[in-house]
Amino acid sequence: MTAISIEHLLTLARAYSEATGLALTGVGQRACGNNRVFIRLAEGRGANVLTMDRAAQWFAANWPADTDWPNGVPGRSADRKRTRAATAA
Repeated sequence: MTAISIEHLLTLARAYSEATGLALTGVGQRACGNNRVFIRLAEGRGANVLTMDRAAQWFAANWPADTDWPNGVPGRSADRKRTRAATAA
């Protein structure tokens, strides 16, 4: 399982939403099959740990290639920057 905070998960959801133009409900449906999960988390309500883990793994596997991984969020940031630098060279 991936350990991720609610704040980090919301940061990922909002950044993905901004990058793709999807509403948070659409991001939730794609990330974990739950269109209300990020709305619930933003309202201060909870979510199942397995749902949060599924969403975190989905973001890592489906992050837009033209969008930087958010600073301060554990995950793919270092790997993505190295890959992008190697591709640009």
